Amino acid sequence: MATRLAALLVLVLLPTLAFAGGLNRNYLVPSFRSCAGPAACPPQHDSSFTFESAVLKTPVSRFLRSGKTAFILDLKGVRDAAGNLVSGVQLTVVLATGQITVPGIGTFPPGAIPDTRVTFVVERGRAKVPYKAPEVPRGTVVEGGAVTILDPEGRRLATIGSQAAP
Repeated sequence: MATRLAALLVLVLLPTLAFAGGLNRNYLVPSFRSCAGPAACPPQHDSSFTFESAVLKTPVSRFLRSGKTAFILDLKGVRDAAGNLVSGVQLTVVLATGQITVPGIGTFPPGAIPDTRVTFVVERGRAKVPYKAPEVPRGTVVEGGAVTILDPEGRRLATIGSQAAP
């Protein structure tokens, strides 16, 4: 229950980048390998897979609605290192949480509640992944959080962020 609660509440705090058709649309960006610095490193994608678009759609409602759709991930144009559209490949959405406060129980520090992982399979380069909200106590607040898509090797394919036009 705590894991589902954390997953759902992370989504409430995602920034709203656009509005259309009754859903907020959060465009995920490609993930790049971390750079240890101190100088800049050449840019390298973390995953050997690529994608054309990854959109996380969330309800426009201010508050969570138990049992209703918390998000829909719409992923298109997923390709392998050779540039072929993939089929039968399992990816994972990771919903990481920050601090969580549950009225009447207390405040949990960041990392106290495990990340939620939702696995799904890509077919013909596409996937549509719905996630329904679990029952959550009224007044619960989640601070921060992140959404990341991992490839089959556990490497980051996409995450919440912003990107300038090419």
